[in-house]
Amino acid sequence: MHKCLFVSEIASIICGHLRQMALIRELHSGDASEIYQVRQTLAGLARTCKSLKEPALDALWADLDSLYPLLTCLPVEVRRRSDGSIDLDRPLGPSDFVIFQRHARRVRALGYRLRRPFTSPDLCSLLSSFPFTPGNALLPNLRILWWHDDSDETFPFIRFFVPPTLTSLNLTGDFWPPCKQTFVSFLHVHCPRLQEFSCSEPPPGLSECVSDFIIKADHLTRLDYAIPNRKAMRHLMSKRSLRSLTIHIPEHDLYDRVRGDLTTVESFVVTANRVDQVIDVLKPLKLAPITAHFLLRDVVPAPFIWGFFDQLSKSFDHEKLEVLRYAIDGILENPRENQYLYELETNALEPLLAFKNLVIVRLENFRMPLFDDAMATRLADAWPHLEELKLGTGQDWQTDTCLLRRSALTLYGVGYIAAHCTRLHMLGLVFDPTKECALMKSNWTNENIRIFDVGASPIENPVPIAAALLFLMPKVKEIWAKPPLKNLYPGIGMMPVADRRAERWTLVLEMVTVFGNLRDDAKADARVEARRDLVQELAKQGFLTHTKIRNGKMSPVS
Repeated sequence: MHKCLFVSEIASIICGHLRQMALIRELHSGDASEIYQVRQTLAGLARTCKSLKEPALDALWADLDSLYPLLTCLPVEVRRRSDGSIDLDRPLGPSDFVIFQRHARRVRALGYRLRRPFTSPDLCSLLSSFPFTPGNALLPNLRILWWHDDSDETFPFIRFFVPPTLTSLNLTGDFWPPCKQTFVSFLHVHCPRLQEFSCSEPPPGLSECVSDFIIKADHLTRLDYAIPNRKAMRHLMSKRSLRSLTIHIPEHDLYDRVRGDLTTVESFVVTANRVDQVIDVLKPLKLAPITAHFLLRDVVPAPFIWGFFDQLSKSFDHEKLEVLRYAIDGILENPRENQYLYELETNALEPLLAFKNLVIVRLENFRMPLFDDAMATRLADAWPHLEELKLGTGQDWQTDTCLLRRSALTLYGVGYIAAHCTRLHMLGLVFDPTKECALMKSNWTNENIRIFDVGASPIENPVPIAAALLFLMPKVKEIWAKPPLKNLYPGIGMMPVADRRAERWTLVLEMVTVFGNLRDDAKADARVEARRDLVQELAKQGFLTHTKIRNGKMSPVS
Protein backbone atom coordinates (compact mmCIF):
# COMPACT_ATOMS: atom_id res chain seq x y z
CA MET A 1 0.00 0.00 0.00
CA HIS A 2 1.25 3.47 -0.84
CA LYS A 3 2.78 5.30 2.12
CA CYS A 4 0.46 8.30 1.57
CA LEU A 5 -2.47 6.15 2.67
CA PHE A 6 -0.93 5.83 6.13
CA VAL A 7 -1.62 9.54 6.66
CA SER A 8 -4.97 9.61 8.48
CA GLU A 9 -6.06 12.93 6.94
CA ILE A 10 -5.58 11.62 3.38
CA ALA A 11 -7.37 8.37 4.19
CA SER A 12 -10.28 10.33 5.69
CA ILE A 13 -10.58 12.52 2.58
CA ILE A 14 -10.63 9.46 0.28
CA CYS A 15 -13.24 7.58 2.32
CA GLY A 16 -15.39 10.68 2.75
CA HIS A 17 -15.20 11.43 -0.97
CA LEU A 18 -16.44 7.92 -1.79
CA ARG A 19 -19.51 8.39 0.39
CA GLN A 20 -20.19 11.94 -0.73
CA MET A 21 -20.11 11.11 -4.45
CA ALA A 22 -22.52 8.22 -3.91
CA LEU A 23 -24.92 10.50 -2.01
CA ILE A 24 -24.81 13.14 -4.76
CA ARG A 25 -25.58 10.56 -7.44
CA GLU A 26 -28.46 9.22 -5.37
CA LEU A 27 -29.94 12.70 -4.98
CA HIS A 28 -29.73 13.32 -8.74
CA SER A 29 -30.88 9.92 -9.99
CA GLY A 30 -32.88 8.49 -7.09
CA ASP A 31 -30.94 5.22 -7.40
CA ALA A 32 -29.64 4.00 -4.03
CA SER A 33 -27.75 1.00 -5.40
CA GLU A 34 -24.42 2.82 -5.56
CA ILE A 35 -24.53 3.96 -1.96
CA TYR A 36 -25.08 0.36 -0.85
CA GLN A 37 -21.99 -0.66 -2.83
CA VAL A 38 -19.97 2.14 -1.21
CA ARG A 39 -21.10 0.97 2.23
CA GLN A 40 -19.91 -2.54 1.43
CA THR A 41 -16.59 -1.14 0.20
CA LEU A 42 -16.06 0.91 3.36
CA ALA A 43 -17.00 -2.04 5.57
CA GLY A 44 -14.50 -4.20 3.68
CA LEU A 45 -11.76 -1.58 4.13
CA ALA A 46 -12.44 -1.40 7.86
CA ARG A 47 -12.16 -5.18 8.20
CA THR A 48 -9.08 -5.74 6.05
CA CYS A 49 -6.80 -2.70 6.51
CA LYS A 50 -5.70 -1.48 9.93
CA SER A 51 -4.53 1.96 8.76
CA LEU A 52 -7.85 2.58 6.98
CA LYS A 53 -10.09 1.16 9.71
CA GLU A 54 -10.93 4.38 11.57
CA PRO A 55 -11.39 6.62 8.48
CA ALA A 56 -13.53 3.94 6.82
CA LEU A 57 -15.72 3.50 9.91
CA ASP A 58 -16.13 7.28 10.24
CA ALA A 59 -17.33 7.50 6.63
CA LEU A 60 -19.51 4.37 6.96
CA TRP A 61 -21.42 5.70 9.98
CA ALA A 62 -21.29 9.41 9.07
CA ASP A 63 -24.90 9.58 7.82
CA LEU A 64 -27.75 7.21 8.58
CA ASP A 65 -31.22 7.07 7.12
CA SER A 66 -32.39 4.77 9.95
CA LEU A 67 -31.61 4.01 13.58
CA TYR A 68 -31.91 0.31 12.92
CA PRO A 69 -28.19 -0.27 11.98
CA LEU A 70 -27.19 1.00 15.45
CA LEU A 71 -29.30 -1.77 16.95
CA THR A 72 -28.15 -4.52 14.60
CA CYS A 73 -24.49 -3.85 15.43
CA LEU A 74 -25.14 -5.21 18.94
CA PRO A 75 -24.68 -8.94 19.75
CA VAL A 76 -28.39 -9.52 20.14
CA GLU A 77 -31.04 -11.14 17.97
CA VAL A 78 -33.52 -8.58 16.68
CA ARG A 79 -36.92 -9.67 15.39
CA ARG A 80 -39.01 -7.19 13.42
CA ARG A 81 -42.74 -7.75 13.37
CA SER A 82 -45.03 -6.90 10.48
CA ASP A 83 -46.51 -3.92 12.35
CA GLY A 84 -43.07 -2.28 12.62
CA SER A 85 -42.43 -3.19 16.26
CA ILE A 86 -39.26 -5.03 17.35
CA ASP A 87 -38.42 -7.76 19.81
CA LEU A 88 -35.08 -8.85 21.35
CA ASP A 89 -34.00 -12.25 22.59
CA ARG A 90 -32.48 -10.69 25.74
CA PRO A 91 -32.33 -7.34 27.54
CA LEU A 92 -29.54 -4.91 26.66
CA GLY A 93 -26.71 -4.49 29.15
CA PRO A 94 -23.69 -2.24 29.86
CA SER A 95 -21.51 -4.08 27.32
CA ASP A 96 -24.11 -3.37 24.63
CA PHE A 97 -24.04 0.32 25.55
CA VAL A 98 -20.25 0.39 25.11
CA ILE A 99 -20.59 -1.05 21.58
CA PHE A 100 -23.44 1.36 20.80
CA GLN A 101 -21.38 4.37 21.89
CA ARG A 102 -18.46 3.23 19.76
CA HIS A 103 -20.57 3.62 16.61
CA ALA A 104 -22.97 6.36 17.74
CA ARG A 105 -20.17 8.88 18.23
CA ARG A 106 -19.36 8.67 14.51
CA VAL A 107 -22.87 9.62 13.29
CA ARG A 108 -23.05 13.16 11.88
CA ALA A 109 -26.38 13.13 9.97
CA LEU A 110 -29.59 11.20 10.64
CA GLY A 111 -32.76 10.76 8.59
CA TYR A 112 -31.68 12.32 5.29
CA ARG A 113 -33.89 9.99 3.22
CA LEU A 114 -37.45 11.30 3.43
CA ARG A 115 -38.85 8.22 1.75
CA ARG A 116 -37.53 5.94 4.50
CA PRO A 117 -38.83 6.96 7.93
CA PHE A 118 -36.25 5.94 10.51
CA THR A 119 -38.29 6.28 13.69
CA SER A 120 -40.67 3.88 15.37
CA PRO A 121 -41.97 4.06 18.95
CA ASP A 122 -40.42 0.70 19.89
CA LEU A 123 -36.99 1.53 18.48
CA CYS A 124 -36.88 5.04 19.99
CA SER A 125 -38.04 3.84 23.41
CA LEU A 126 -35.48 1.02 23.39
CA LEU A 127 -32.50 3.22 22.48
CA SER A 128 -33.59 6.00 24.82
CA SER A 129 -33.39 3.50 27.68
CA PHE A 130 -29.60 3.74 27.49
CA PRO A 131 -28.02 6.10 30.08
CA PHE A 132 -28.78 9.71 29.24
CA THR A 133 -27.41 12.85 30.88
CA PRO A 134 -28.55 16.45 30.38
CA GLY A 135 -26.39 18.27 27.85
CA ASN A 136 -25.57 15.03 26.05
CA ALA A 137 -27.46 12.83 23.59
CA LEU A 138 -27.46 9.30 22.24
CA LEU A 139 -25.66 10.60 19.14
CA PRO A 140 -23.24 13.07 20.79
CA ASN A 141 -21.62 14.39 17.60
CA LEU A 142 -24.75 14.70 15.47
CA ARG A 143 -24.76 17.79 13.25
CA ILE A 144 -27.78 17.34 10.94
CA LEU A 145 -31.16 15.86 11.87
CA TRP A 146 -34.29 15.28 9.78
CA TRP A 147 -37.23 14.34 12.01
CA HIS A 148 -40.26 13.05 10.10
CA ASP A 149 -42.62 11.60 12.74
CA ASP A 150 -44.92 14.11 14.45
CA SER A 151 -47.12 11.69 16.35
CA ASP A 152 -47.68 12.23 20.08
CA GLU A 153 -46.20 8.79 20.63
CA THR A 154 -42.87 9.35 18.87
CA PHE A 155 -42.04 13.06 18.75
CA PRO A 156 -41.13 13.38 22.48
CA PHE A 157 -38.13 11.11 21.83
CA ILE A 158 -36.51 13.81 19.71
CA ARG A 159 -34.81 15.29 22.77
CA PHE A 160 -32.63 12.17 23.04
CA PHE A 161 -31.22 12.88 19.55
CA VAL A 162 -30.58 16.61 19.84
CA PRO A 163 -27.07 17.29 21.17
CA PRO A 164 -25.79 20.84 21.79
CA THR A 165 -23.54 20.39 18.73
CA LEU A 166 -26.54 20.20 16.35
CA THR A 167 -26.27 22.79 13.58
CA SER A 168 -29.13 21.78 11.24
CA LEU A 169 -32.66 20.66 12.13
CA ASN A 170 -35.43 19.77 9.69
CA LEU A 171 -38.90 19.14 11.12
CA THR A 172 -40.55 17.86 7.96
CA GLY A 173 -43.93 16.73 9.31
CA ASP A 174 -47.10 18.79 8.85
CA PHE A 175 -48.73 17.86 12.17
CA TRP A 176 -48.19 20.19 15.15
CA PRO A 177 -49.06 18.42 18.42
CA PRO A 178 -48.53 20.28 21.73
CA CYS A 179 -45.25 18.43 22.35
CA LYS A 180 -43.84 19.77 19.07
CA GLN A 181 -44.93 23.32 19.84
CA THR A 182 -43.30 23.12 23.27
CA PHE A 183 -40.09 21.68 21.84
CA VAL A 184 -39.80 24.51 19.30
CA SER A 185 -40.42 27.07 22.04
CA PHE A 186 -37.31 25.77 23.86
CA LEU A 187 -35.31 25.13 20.70
CA HIS A 188 -32.78 27.84 21.54
CA VAL A 189 -32.02 25.92 24.75
CA HIS A 190 -31.83 22.49 23.10
CA CYS A 191 -29.75 23.68 20.13
CA PRO A 192 -27.75 26.81 21.01
CA ARG A 193 -25.54 26.45 17.90
CA LEU A 194 -28.32 25.86 15.40
CA GLN A 195 -27.57 27.49 12.04
CA GLU A 196 -30.11 25.86 9.72
CA PHE A 197 -33.78 25.36 10.55
CA SER A 198 -36.63 24.00 8.45
CA CYS A 199 -40.22 23.25 9.40
CA SER A 200 -43.69 23.17 7.93
CA GLU A 201 -46.16 25.98 8.44
CA PRO A 202 -47.97 25.68 11.79
CA PRO A 203 -51.71 26.32 12.01
CA PRO A 204 -52.80 29.96 12.36
CA GLY A 205 -52.30 31.10 15.93
CA LEU A 206 -49.40 28.72 16.61
CA SER A 207 -46.73 30.44 14.52
CA GLU A 208 -45.51 32.58 17.41
CA CYS A 209 -43.41 29.72 18.83
CA VAL A 210 -41.36 29.55 15.62
CA SER A 211 -41.01 33.32 15.37
CA ASP A 212 -39.90 33.46 19.01
CA PHE A 213 -37.16 30.94 18.26
CA ILE A 214 -36.01 32.98 15.23
CA ILE A 215 -35.69 36.06 17.45
CA LYS A 216 -33.52 34.15 19.94
CA ALA A 217 -31.36 32.47 17.27
CA ASP A 218 -28.28 34.57 16.60
CA HIS A 219 -26.50 32.33 14.10
CA LEU A 220 -29.15 31.32 11.56
CA THR A 221 -27.75 30.96 8.04
CA ARG A 222 -30.63 29.00 6.47
CA LEU A 223 -34.35 29.27 7.22
CA ASP A 224 -37.11 27.25 5.57
CA TYR A 225 -40.47 28.30 6.98
CA ALA A 226 -43.67 30.18 6.25
CA ILE A 227 -43.51 33.95 6.82
CA PRO A 228 -42.12 34.97 10.22
CA ASN A 229 -43.88 37.74 12.10
CA ARG A 230 -42.78 41.36 11.92
CA LYS A 231 -40.43 41.15 14.91
CA ALA A 232 -38.72 38.02 13.64
CA MET A 233 -38.25 39.49 10.16
CA ARG A 234 -36.67 42.62 11.57
CA HIS A 235 -34.35 40.42 13.64
CA LEU A 236 -33.23 38.58 10.50
CA MET A 237 -32.65 41.87 8.72
CA SER A 238 -30.56 43.23 11.58
CA LYS A 239 -28.38 40.14 12.18
CA ARG A 240 -27.35 39.85 8.51
CA SER A 241 -26.13 36.26 8.92
CA LEU A 242 -28.89 34.69 6.80
CA ARG A 243 -27.69 33.18 3.51
CA SER A 244 -30.61 30.99 2.44
CA LEU A 245 -34.30 31.84 2.87
CA THR A 246 -37.27 29.71 1.83
CA ILE A 247 -40.73 31.20 2.32
CA HIS A 248 -43.97 29.23 2.05
CA ILE A 249 -46.74 31.78 1.59
CA PRO A 250 -49.92 30.49 3.28
CA GLU A 251 -53.30 30.48 1.58
CA HIS A 252 -54.65 32.99 4.09
CA ASP A 253 -53.45 36.58 4.18
CA LEU A 254 -52.80 36.64 7.92
CA TYR A 255 -49.11 37.53 7.80
CA ASP A 256 -47.09 40.71 8.31
CA ARG A 257 -45.70 42.79 5.46
CA VAL A 258 -42.28 44.02 6.54
CA ARG A 259 -40.31 46.69 4.72
CA GLY A 260 -36.55 46.33 4.69
CA ASP A 261 -33.65 44.61 2.99
CA LEU A 262 -32.35 41.05 3.08
CA THR A 263 -29.37 41.65 0.85
CA THR A 264 -27.25 38.99 2.58
CA VAL A 265 -29.55 36.22 1.33
CA GLU A 266 -27.88 34.34 -1.54
CA SER A 267 -30.54 31.68 -2.11
CA PHE A 268 -34.19 32.77 -2.16
CA VAL A 269 -37.05 30.28 -2.62
CA VAL A 270 -40.79 31.02 -2.54
CA THR A 271 -43.73 28.63 -2.75
CA ALA A 272 -47.25 30.01 -3.09
CA ASN A 273 -50.67 29.33 -4.57
CA ARG A 274 -50.89 32.49 -6.66
CA VAL A 275 -48.35 34.83 -8.16
CA ASP A 276 -50.11 37.93 -6.79
CA GLN A 277 -49.22 36.68 -3.29
CA VAL A 278 -45.55 36.61 -4.27
CA ILE A 279 -45.76 40.14 -5.66
CA ASP A 280 -47.35 41.29 -2.41
CA VAL A 281 -44.49 39.80 -0.36
CA LEU A 282 -41.75 41.17 -2.62
CA LYS A 283 -42.99 44.76 -2.83
CA PRO A 284 -41.58 46.04 0.50
CA LEU A 285 -38.35 44.00 0.27
CA LYS A 286 -34.94 44.60 -1.25
CA LEU A 287 -32.97 41.44 -2.00
CA ALA A 288 -29.73 40.50 -3.73
CA PRO A 289 -29.89 36.73 -4.20
CA ILE A 290 -27.66 34.73 -6.49
CA THR A 291 -30.33 32.04 -6.87
CA ALA A 292 -34.10 32.62 -6.99
CA HIS A 293 -36.65 29.82 -7.32
CA PHE A 294 -40.43 30.32 -7.41
CA LEU A 295 -42.82 27.38 -7.20
CA LEU A 296 -46.49 28.18 -7.87
CA ARG A 297 -49.50 25.87 -7.65
CA ASP A 298 -51.75 27.56 -10.19
CA VAL A 299 -51.57 29.35 -13.54
CA VAL A 300 -52.58 33.00 -13.83
CA PRO A 301 -53.40 35.30 -16.77
CA ALA A 302 -50.41 36.67 -18.65
CA PRO A 303 -50.62 40.29 -17.31
CA PHE A 304 -49.94 39.01 -13.78
CA ILE A 305 -46.74 37.32 -14.99
CA TRP A 306 -45.53 40.54 -16.57
CA GLY A 307 -46.26 42.29 -13.26
CA PHE A 308 -44.31 39.60 -11.41
CA PHE A 309 -41.27 39.96 -13.66
CA ASP A 310 -41.49 43.73 -13.31
CA GLN A 311 -41.54 43.40 -9.52
CA LEU A 312 -38.48 41.17 -9.66
CA SER A 313 -36.59 43.88 -11.52
CA LYS A 314 -37.53 46.35 -8.77
CA SER A 315 -36.86 44.14 -5.73
CA PHE A 316 -33.75 42.20 -6.87
CA ASP A 317 -30.22 43.46 -7.39
CA HIS A 318 -29.54 43.48 -11.14
CA GLU A 319 -25.89 42.48 -10.82
CA LYS A 320 -26.17 39.58 -8.34
CA LEU A 321 -28.88 37.33 -9.77
CA GLU A 322 -27.45 34.35 -11.68
CA VAL A 323 -30.11 31.64 -11.43
CA LEU A 324 -33.83 32.18 -12.01
CA ARG A 325 -36.40 29.38 -11.93
CA TYR A 326 -40.17 29.61 -12.10
CA ALA A 327 -42.16 26.36 -11.98
CA ILE A 328 -45.89 25.61 -11.86
CA ASP A 329 -46.82 22.46 -10.00
CA GLY A 330 -48.95 20.05 -12.07
CA ILE A 331 -49.00 22.34 -15.12
CA LEU A 332 -49.95 19.60 -17.60
CA GLU A 333 -52.95 18.55 -15.51
CA ASN A 334 -54.26 22.11 -15.19
CA PRO A 335 -57.16 22.65 -17.65
CA ARG A 336 -56.48 26.38 -17.88
CA GLU A 337 -52.99 26.02 -19.32
CA ASN A 338 -54.48 25.36 -22.79
CA GLN A 339 -56.35 28.67 -22.93
CA TYR A 340 -55.06 31.69 -24.86
CA LEU A 341 -55.55 33.99 -21.85
CA TYR A 342 -52.53 32.42 -20.16
CA GLU A 343 -50.07 32.88 -23.03
CA LEU A 344 -47.25 35.35 -22.40
CA GLU A 345 -47.00 38.45 -24.56
CA THR A 346 -43.98 39.30 -26.70
CA ASN A 347 -42.58 41.77 -24.18
CA ALA A 348 -43.28 39.64 -21.10
CA LEU A 349 -39.58 38.90 -20.55
CA GLU A 350 -38.49 42.51 -21.08
CA PRO A 351 -38.23 43.38 -17.33
CA LEU A 352 -35.86 40.43 -16.88
CA LEU A 353 -33.40 41.79 -19.43
CA ALA A 354 -32.14 44.14 -16.71
CA PHE A 355 -30.38 41.18 -15.06
CA LYS A 356 -27.11 41.08 -16.98
CA ASN A 357 -25.37 38.18 -15.22
CA LEU A 358 -27.94 35.42 -15.52
CA VAL A 359 -26.40 31.98 -15.96
CA ILE A 360 -29.45 29.70 -15.63
CA VAL A 361 -32.98 30.66 -16.68
CA ARG A 362 -35.73 28.03 -16.36
CA LEU A 363 -39.14 29.27 -17.48
CA GLU A 364 -40.33 26.11 -19.21
CA ASN A 365 -43.87 26.15 -17.79
CA PHE A 366 -44.95 29.23 -19.78
CA ARG A 367 -46.41 29.07 -23.29
CA MET A 368 -44.81 31.82 -25.37
CA PRO A 369 -46.12 31.64 -28.96
CA LEU A 370 -45.40 35.35 -29.55
CA PHE A 371 -41.72 35.06 -28.58
CA ASP A 372 -40.05 35.85 -31.92
CA ASP A 373 -36.63 36.27 -33.50
CA ALA A 374 -36.39 39.93 -32.51
CA MET A 375 -36.97 39.10 -28.84
CA ALA A 376 -34.53 36.19 -29.09
CA THR A 377 -31.89 38.61 -30.37
CA ARG A 378 -32.47 41.00 -27.46
CA LEU A 379 -32.38 38.12 -24.98
CA ALA A 380 -29.06 36.77 -26.28
CA ASP A 381 -27.48 40.24 -26.20
CA ALA A 382 -28.72 40.86 -22.64
CA TRP A 383 -27.71 37.45 -21.22
CA PRO A 384 -24.33 36.55 -22.77
CA HIS A 385 -23.28 34.39 -19.80
CA LEU A 386 -26.12 31.87 -20.11
CA GLU A 387 -25.30 28.21 -19.52
CA GLU A 388 -28.87 26.85 -19.29
CA LEU A 389 -31.96 28.33 -20.95
CA LYS A 390 -35.41 26.75 -21.14
CA LEU A 391 -38.47 28.67 -22.34
CA GLY A 392 -41.86 27.03 -22.83
CA THR A 393 -40.63 23.45 -23.22
CA GLY A 394 -42.59 22.17 -20.21
CA GLN A 395 -45.96 22.65 -21.96
CA ASP A 396 -47.54 20.54 -24.69
CA TRP A 397 -48.77 23.69 -26.56
CA GLN A 398 -52.11 22.10 -27.37
CA THR A 399 -55.00 24.55 -27.23
CA ASP A 400 -58.45 23.90 -25.80
CA THR A 401 -59.62 23.20 -29.38
CA CYS A 402 -57.02 20.38 -29.69
CA LEU A 403 -54.98 22.42 -32.19
CA LEU A 404 -51.23 22.74 -31.88
CA ARG A 405 -50.17 26.29 -31.05
CA ARG A 406 -47.14 27.33 -33.10
CA SER A 407 -44.35 29.64 -32.05
CA ALA A 408 -43.28 32.81 -33.83
CA LEU A 409 -39.66 31.86 -33.17
CA THR A 410 -37.79 30.44 -36.17
CA LEU A 411 -34.52 28.63 -36.64
CA TYR A 412 -32.80 32.00 -37.06
CA GLY A 413 -33.67 33.03 -33.48
CA VAL A 414 -32.50 29.66 -32.15
CA GLY A 415 -29.24 30.05 -34.02
CA TYR A 416 -28.69 33.59 -32.76
CA ILE A 417 -29.08 32.51 -29.14
CA ALA A 418 -26.87 29.44 -29.58
CA ALA A 419 -24.12 31.42 -31.33
CA HIS A 420 -24.06 34.46 -29.05
CA CYS A 421 -24.47 32.64 -25.70
CA THR A 422 -21.30 30.64 -26.14
CA ARG A 423 -21.38 29.03 -22.68
CA LEU A 424 -24.73 27.32 -23.25
CA HIS A 425 -24.69 23.57 -22.64
CA MET A 426 -28.48 23.12 -22.33
CA LEU A 427 -30.89 24.96 -24.61
CA GLY A 428 -34.65 24.55 -24.53
CA LEU A 429 -36.83 26.51 -26.97
CA VAL A 430 -40.11 25.90 -28.75
CA PHE A 431 -39.78 27.17 -32.32
CA ASP A 432 -41.25 26.57 -35.77
CA PRO A 433 -38.61 25.30 -38.23
CA THR A 434 -41.22 25.10 -41.00
CA LYS A 435 -41.38 28.91 -41.25
CA GLU A 436 -39.17 30.79 -43.66
CA CYS A 437 -36.54 32.86 -41.90
CA ALA A 438 -33.39 34.86 -42.51
CA LEU A 439 -30.23 32.92 -43.31
CA MET A 440 -28.00 32.09 -40.37
CA LYS A 441 -24.40 33.32 -40.48
CA SER A 442 -21.84 30.76 -41.60
CA ASN A 443 -19.79 31.21 -38.41
CA TRP A 444 -22.71 30.58 -36.04
CA THR A 445 -21.80 27.51 -34.03
CA ASN A 446 -21.78 26.38 -30.41
CA GLU A 447 -19.79 23.29 -29.53
CA ASN A 448 -20.77 23.39 -25.84
CA ILE A 449 -24.45 22.53 -26.29
CA ARG A 450 -25.05 18.92 -25.29
CA ILE A 451 -28.83 18.95 -24.69
CA PHE A 452 -31.35 20.58 -27.02
CA ASP A 453 -34.92 20.53 -25.70
CA VAL A 454 -37.36 21.33 -28.51
CA GLY A 455 -40.48 20.71 -26.41
CA ALA A 456 -43.60 20.87 -28.60
CA SER A 457 -41.83 22.24 -31.69
CA PRO A 458 -43.44 21.05 -34.95
CA ILE A 459 -41.40 19.26 -37.58
CA GLU A 460 -42.15 17.98 -41.08
CA ASN A 461 -38.90 17.22 -42.91
CA PRO A 462 -36.03 16.20 -40.57
CA VAL A 463 -33.28 16.47 -43.20
CA PRO A 464 -32.85 20.28 -43.51
CA ILE A 465 -33.14 20.68 -39.74
CA ALA A 466 -30.45 18.07 -39.16
CA ALA A 467 -28.22 19.82 -41.72
CA ALA A 468 -28.61 23.14 -39.89
CA LEU A 469 -28.02 21.65 -36.43
CA LEU A 470 -24.95 19.79 -37.68
CA PHE A 471 -23.16 23.13 -37.99
CA LEU A 472 -25.03 25.03 -35.26
CA MET A 473 -24.72 22.39 -32.49
CA PRO A 474 -22.12 19.88 -33.72
CA LYS A 475 -21.59 18.28 -30.28
CA VAL A 476 -25.24 17.85 -29.28
CA LYS A 477 -25.85 14.47 -27.60
CA GLU A 478 -29.55 14.60 -26.74
CA ILE A 479 -32.65 16.13 -28.33
CA TRP A 480 -35.70 16.15 -26.10
CA ALA A 481 -39.24 16.40 -27.48
CA LYS A 482 -42.68 16.20 -25.87
CA PRO A 483 -44.45 12.82 -26.04
CA PRO A 484 -47.01 12.44 -28.85
CA LEU A 485 -50.49 13.88 -28.31
CA LYS A 486 -53.41 11.50 -28.78
CA ASN A 487 -55.97 14.07 -29.92
CA LEU A 488 -54.21 16.41 -32.32
CA TYR A 489 -56.14 18.15 -35.09
CA PRO A 490 -54.52 19.94 -38.06
CA GLY A 491 -57.47 22.36 -38.17
CA ILE A 492 -60.97 22.95 -36.88
CA GLY A 493 -63.42 20.44 -38.34
CA MET A 494 -60.68 18.11 -39.63
CA MET A 495 -59.98 14.51 -38.64
CA PRO A 496 -57.31 13.87 -35.95
CA VAL A 497 -53.80 13.13 -37.23
CA ALA A 498 -50.95 11.04 -35.84
CA ASP A 499 -48.44 13.10 -33.87
CA ARG A 500 -45.02 12.04 -35.18
CA ARG A 501 -42.98 14.95 -33.85
CA ALA A 502 -41.04 12.93 -31.25
CA GLU A 503 -40.19 10.28 -33.85
CA ARG A 504 -38.93 12.86 -36.35
CA TRP A 505 -36.85 14.73 -33.77
CA THR A 506 -35.23 11.41 -32.83
CA LEU A 507 -34.37 10.98 -36.49
CA VAL A 508 -32.80 14.46 -36.50
CA LEU A 509 -30.52 13.48 -33.63
CA GLU A 510 -29.50 10.26 -35.37
CA MET A 511 -28.59 12.13 -38.55
CA VAL A 512 -26.63 14.80 -36.66
CA THR A 513 -24.72 12.11 -34.76
CA VAL A 514 -23.90 10.01 -37.84
CA PHE A 515 -22.94 12.92 -40.08
CA GLY A 516 -20.99 14.49 -37.22
CA ASN A 517 -18.93 11.33 -36.76
CA LEU A 518 -18.26 11.16 -40.49
CA ARG A 519 -17.18 14.78 -40.52
CA ASP A 520 -14.84 14.26 -37.54
CA ASP A 521 -13.28 11.21 -39.22
CA ALA A 522 -12.82 13.17 -42.43
CA LYS A 523 -11.16 16.03 -40.53
CA ALA A 524 -8.83 13.61 -38.77
CA ASP A 525 -7.85 12.00 -42.08
CA ALA A 526 -7.31 15.43 -43.63
CA ARG A 527 -5.00 16.47 -40.77
CA VAL A 528 -2.94 13.29 -41.16
CA GLU A 529 -2.71 13.81 -44.91
CA ALA A 530 -1.75 17.47 -44.49
CA ARG A 531 0.93 16.56 -41.95
CA ARG A 532 2.34 13.90 -44.30
CA ASP A 533 2.42 16.35 -47.22
CA LEU A 534 4.18 18.94 -45.07
CA VAL A 535 6.84 16.49 -43.95
CA GLN A 536 7.47 15.33 -47.51
CA GLU A 537 7.74 18.92 -48.73
CA LEU A 538 10.24 19.79 -46.01
CA ALA A 539 12.24 16.69 -46.85
CA LYS A 540 12.35 17.60 -50.54
CA GLN A 541 13.74 21.03 -49.67
CA GLY A 542 16.40 19.50 -47.42
CA PHE A 543 15.06 20.86 -44.16
CA LEU A 544 14.10 17.44 -42.80
CA THR A 545 15.84 14.09 -43.31
CA HIS A 546 14.47 12.02 -40.42
CA THR A 547 11.23 11.81 -38.48
CA LYS A 548 10.47 10.19 -35.14
CA ILE A 549 8.23 7.22 -34.89
CA ARG A 550 6.45 5.95 -31.76
CA ASN A 551 9.25 3.77 -30.39
CA GLY A 552 11.56 6.77 -30.29
CA LYS A 553 13.84 5.67 -33.13
CA MET A 554 14.69 7.83 -36.12
CA SER A 555 13.64 6.74 -39.57
CA PRO A 556 14.32 8.35 -42.98
CA VAL A 557 11.52 10.09 -44.83
CA SER A 558 10.18 7.96 -47.66
